[in-house]
Amino acid sequence: MSESDLLRMIGDGVSVAQPESRDSGEGARRHSSTPLLHCAAMPEDILIRLAQSRSDYEGCVELQRRVWGLADLEVASTIQLIASTLAGGTVHVAATRDERLVGFAYAFPALRGGSPHLHSDMLAVLPEFQKRGVGVRLKLAQREEALARGVDLITWTFDPLQARNAQLNLRRLGARATEFLENVYGITSSALHYGLPTDRLLVRWELRSPRVEERLVGGEPPRNEPTPELPRVNAVKWQAGWPVSSDPALDLAEPALLLEIPPEFEVLSQAAPHVAADWHAKVRRALAVYFGRGYVASDLVPTEEAGRRRPFYLLTR
Repeated sequence: MSESDLLRMIGDGVSVAQPESRDSGEGARRHSSTPLLHCAAMPEDILIRLAQSRSDYEGCVELQRRVWGLADLEVASTIQLIASTLAGGTVHVAATRDERLVGFAYAFPALRGGSPHLHSDMLAVLPEFQKRGVGVRLKLAQREEALARGVDLITWTFDPLQARNAQLNLRRLGARATEFLENVYGITSSALHYGLPTDRLLVRWELRSPRVEERLVGGEPPRNEPTPELPRVNAVKWQAGWPVSSDPALDLAEPALLLEIPPEFEVLSQAAPHVAADWHAKVRRALAVYFGRGYVASDLVPTEEAGRRRPFYLLTR
């Protein structure tokens, strides 16, 4: 099924804005979360295509600076991007009718785990073009190109505290987070990392799996779901207007568990950095323990209570 076929079947939805792997909005440096929207909903036509010229790659360098505020020392250079594509990687760009670049996705060949695949290191969309489906279209184009090359797995990383990214990656695209990695990039120059360690979840996107096919053609999932009756790793209360997590329970053994994360970690990090740092430490402890016992993050369950969004990871084994 082609990207255009999928876009016709996907309803309105979520949006993108962070790095991906080094990432994600980091999906790592960067992977962001992005809403799904039909092309027709966009104010101007956006074309998704493979990078074709040096100016395309230079545009991707500039997008890194504008979207993530990275210092030049931490920007992937034009030469690196070109070399990666020559070695079998992909750089997709999102361009307006007049060829202005508004987003890009970058993946390089990988062998982690013993099987050849693509690792999607960056996904970026200019702020003014976020929440319009551009990020999802970039991911679909990335998937289509991988399948055309006989590649059926794409991996990336994302910040586990970014609920929008988790919703896109796990709930909308159908990927699974199978590994928890502590402080992957160290403390970076990006303002989006808020001076915190860059912990990441490693995602596996099995491109031909029934789960992925069903998620892609099933339309945008409901914005909210009933909270599953499952054991909770943490309890969350609101104090002074902010969500505050209890210490995680680390002795649970049921096959399915819920781990709550804040709905807007970026807002929390800017307005209440001490609360954000506390969340970071507690989620790190929980994920390190449960992933160490064989759990994976198989989904993101968006719930709502008393008008407040309450996102939960579904941890399973």
